[in-house]
Amino acid sequence: MLLILIAVVKRPFVFVVLFLILSLFLVLTDQSRLQPWFYQYAFMLAAFAFYSGSRSEENQHALLNTCRLIIVSMYVWSGIQKLNVGFTDRIFTALINPYLNFVFGRVNLVPRPLILLIPLLEVGIGICLLVRKSRNIGVLMAVSMHLLILLLLIPLKVNSVVWQWNLAMGSFVFILFWKSEESSAREILLPRKLGYQALVLLLFGIMPLFNFLNLWDSYMSAALYSGNLPVAVIHVSEPARNRMPPNIQQHVQPSRTDDGFLINPTQWSLAELNVPDYRERRIFMGLTRKLCGYAETAGELKLTIYEKPNRWNGTRNTRQYTCADLQR
Repeated sequence: MLLILIAVVKRPFVFVVLFLILSLFLVLTDQSRLQPWFYQYAFMLAAFAFYSGSRSEENQHALLNTCRLIIVSMYVWSGIQKLNVGFTDRIFTALINPYLNFVFGRVNLVPRPLILLIPLLEVGIGICLLVRKSRNIGVLMAVSMHLLILLLLIPLKVNSVVWQWNLAMGSFVFILFWKSEESSAREILLPRKLGYQALVLLLFGIMPLFNFLNLWDSYMSAALYSGNLPVAVIHVSEPARNRMPPNIQQHVQPSRTDDGFLINPTQWSLAELNVPDYRERRIFMGLTRKLCGYAETAGELKLTIYEKPNRWNGTRNTRQYTCADLQR
């Protein structure tokens, strides 16, 4: 309802603020809501709220440049995050192989070096959008990329949660950058004075760098579907499984390696919410800590976290926690 009011009323400032307050409350109560598109939309809406106090040309200029900065940062960091073998060997192949296998049989036809051009293309889109002379080229590249992604995803009926995001990103790029020559790269990247645009530069332009040091969340660093994320598995014994309520038991699957059972947080989140789980160690540990309430001994339930893969060879370090470890 608030979003509808924001879209139709002439002066939506109050409704934008109410929406942002509600959004903050929802994120604080469940971090899984902090999906990358939610993070992006919230800060773009906040830009409208921040600059709506005055309709001066300077404020309108700053508003558009702030939104442009968000979009450019997301393309650049998204491409950088994808420069790893996890993207080339798993993410991209899972997207393209169903079509290649249908035509050519089960064979890998796209060499890894060629796949690595895709994230470089994404970085290139962000750079093209910054530079006046190449801005329209960047728009055409971005819109074409999002249309291609939709053409690949929709027939397979997978990742439906990002269909709308791809439509939105293509629309944002066209609205903000097509035949736009009033703002230079410097004006987009370097705000004239400290304020909201400077905050956006910090959060979207600089802080994603710290994700590579595990000091900033992946979903706030444009890492979704990059192959550069940790994964987790929760090992559950049969007695602990039997104590769980039916709504949790339906997400407990038999293990392929032993007589126990497994919970895959990603599959659980997609089944319940149609969004990926929030891929951070503290989230995996918090979820497992809750489930430990159904275990009578420490060994009945264990969490295994597979850390981010090595960028060049895909190997992962693993950490395992019992319920006793998580209660410390």
